[in-house]
Parts: sequence; C-alpha cells; structure tokens
Amino acid sequence: MKTILCRRFTLILFLPLFMMTPANAQVKNLGQMMAAGTEDAEKLFQPYLSPYMDGFGAAMAGGWYNTAEAHKPGGFEISFTLNAAMVPDEFTTFDINQIGLELLIPANSSDHITPTVAGLAEDGPQLNYNIDGYDLKAFDMPQGLDWRYVPAPTIQAGVGLYKGTDLLGRYLPNIKAGGSEIGLWGIGGRHDIKQWIPGLKKLPILQLSVMYGYTKLHSNVGISVTPSNIHAVDNTTDPDITWENQQLKIVAESHTANLLVAATLPVITFYGGAGFIQTKSNLKLEGYYPVADLSGFTGTELAVTNESAALDPIDMIFENKDGDIRKPRLNIGFRLKMSIVTLNFDYTRAIFNVFTAGIGVSWR
Repeated sequence: MKTILCRRFTLILFLPLFMMTPANAQVKNLGQMMAAGTEDAEKLFQPYLSPYMDGFGAAMAGGWYNTAEAHKPGGFEISFTLNAAMVPDEFTTFDINQIGLELLIPANSSDHITPTVAGLAEDGPQLNYNIDGYDLKAFDMPQGLDWRYVPAPTIQAGVGLYKGTDLLGRYLPNIKAGGSEIGLWGIGGRHDIKQWIPGLKKLPILQLSVMYGYTKLHSNVGISVTPSNIHAVDNTTDPDITWENQQLKIVAESHTANLLVAATLPVITFYGGAGFIQTKSNLKLEGYYPVADLSGFTGTELAVTNESAALDPIDMIFENKDGDIRKPRLNIGFRLKMSIVTLNFDYTRAIFNVFTAGIGVSWR
C-alpha cells in the first residue's frame, strides 16, 4: 500500500511535468502511435498530448510574483511555489475522425472519440491498419490519466538591485527516476513604475510595477515499444536496429509579461496582474521505432522490416499563446507576512486557469 501511495503521489506531482514516472503505461507505450508511420503518429500526438503541453506552459508562467513591490537594494526573497493549471473540459477528448488519419482507422466506425492524456482513465478505441479487405489491429488508443491539473513546482528567488528593480530566478533541480529525468530553470525581472508617475508615488500603500519571466523545462522519459505492441513480427536483420534506448524528449519554454498592482497593509497584501504568456514546446522521439511495412503486406502477417523501422521519427513543435492587450490573463491573490515568513495564494483566469500557492522568506 505504501508503494502504491508513493507512486500515486509521484504521478500527481511530476507526471504532468511531461510524464516523469515509469509507472504510467500510457506514456511508456506512446511509441505505438508510430505503428503506421510518422504522419499519422504526429496527428495522434498533437491532440493527445497538447492539453498537458499547453497546461504546463500556463502553469510555468505562474508564481513569478506575490506583490508588486520591488525590493530595496540587497533585499531578497526565497520561496517554494506550486502552480497548477486546470485543463478545460473540451480538451479531455478528441475525435479521431477529425484529424485526417490515412493509414489508421477506427476498428468500429461508431467508436471514434478517445481520451486525451488529461481525459478519463478509460480504454480508447481500437485502431486498425487501413488496408482494404482486412481488419488488422494496430493498437488501442491509450487511456487518459483522469487528472486535469498540471502542476509546476519551483524554487524561486529574487534580489533587489537598483532603482526599484528586482532580479528574479527559479529552479527545479534535475530529478531522476526509472530512467527518466526532469529539470527546470527560469530568469526574470520586476521594475517599479510607480516611482515614475507623479502623484502615485505619494500613495504609500499602492505599488505598481511591470515584470517579465522566462522559464525552460527539459524532460527525458524512457519509453518502450516493440513490433509485438503494434501486432507485427520483427523481420529486421540490421544489427543497428534495436528497440532499446527509446526516449521521449521534451523541451518547453514559457515567456510571460504582466502589469502588476498591489495594496500593502499590515500583515496582508492584496495583489493582481494582467498580461500574457507565450509557450513553445519541442517534442522528440529518439531511437528506433517499429513501423509496419504495409507496402509489403501479402495477406498473412504484418512485419517490421529494415526499411520500415523509423529512426528518431518525431520532432514536433507545440505553440500556445494566452492573453493579449484586448483580453489579458487576469490574476488576483493575497499574501500574508509574519515577520520574514510569507504565505501567498492567487488565481489566474485564462484559457487554462491557474492556481498558485507559495511559502517563503522575504527581507525587503
């Protein structure tokens, strides 16, 4: 029971950081989407994984601030922050018939709605190879994780420099488990603009500033798919072709900029922000992956051959933008300060809503 609980906690905390734990069969077998080749695989990867890709981009942009007040030169803050983006309902399933597959088709024409990675933990529809006159199984679409919250834990620090300017940094040390690895870092800044606006600088409880933050995550996940996983036999003869050392690699980058406002009272600070995020994620499959040789099908059994096996077949880009001048992402929250210890909570309203909680120490 203890082991199960530990795995569940790891799954909840780190799997949405692009599938960290090897306990998740859905992730380990994602390579089976390569069954009929790269083009169909990319069409499946995009809707299946994008809810977590976009959700994590939104979560990475959270937690950069818990006030609009800059530190004095030499002042500092160190905090642990957990951001969690919520995947909207409409991104928990997708329609296989709407993505333009060519060499794969649903085995049952009426069963074509499948969970995304954020969807329910229910079996997806069976996909067959699209060969006239034959019903040959390729694979079953993976289940969802039945978990719509995409967390992004970070350790963050800020230090005051000069004229109401802070240097901000964040870090998540490399974590390794079961042949997988994940790490995160970021850098940003905040500048007090209240000081430059006549009249406002005389209001002691009001702070007004702007900030920018850049976050980068890398993740390497060991996966495993062999010809038997795509219902084919292994007819490869090249000794260099091996189904070992398969990796799912993701590099995600997030940019955010915000206008911040805060009201500082004894013990409590109320703060808010309006801005945008822009994210870009690069997903790669590295290693050899089995692809059925449909051109060589003779009506007996499908095979993977030297010619059909795919090396480093996937190199995809996921891009997302949330918020602009006309409709910014809106954030509101509060911070409690007891001596040098701070506690904060905030909520960001956007396509992917984000909840943020943090604890830290601050010396202004």
